[in-house]
Amino acid sequence: MSVKESVDWYENQEGTCLPAIRILECVFVLEESEKILHLHTEELDIKLVDSEARYFKNGTPPLEERARCQVIPPFVNAFRAIKLRKAG
Repeated sequence: MSVKESVDWYENQEGTCLPAIRILECVFVLEESEKILHLHTEELDIKLVDSEARYFKNGTPPLEERARCQVIPPFVNAFRAIKLRKAG
């Protein structure tokens, strides 16, 4: 799987920006502990910041049918590539 060209970030409640990858209606976020969060677009507000998508949790629960979501998250290395692209 190749990492897309855009760099996306999820900003948590503490204001920390974490790398995010969107696949279909799913947004996967790599936490600092390297645990991958699986969120959905209805749970997030999206704002463009310096041509990057920034996701914010909006308090909306996921749709009921999301309980059966079977989208496979990307490997941790894909998130590391996003971090490196931002640093370099």
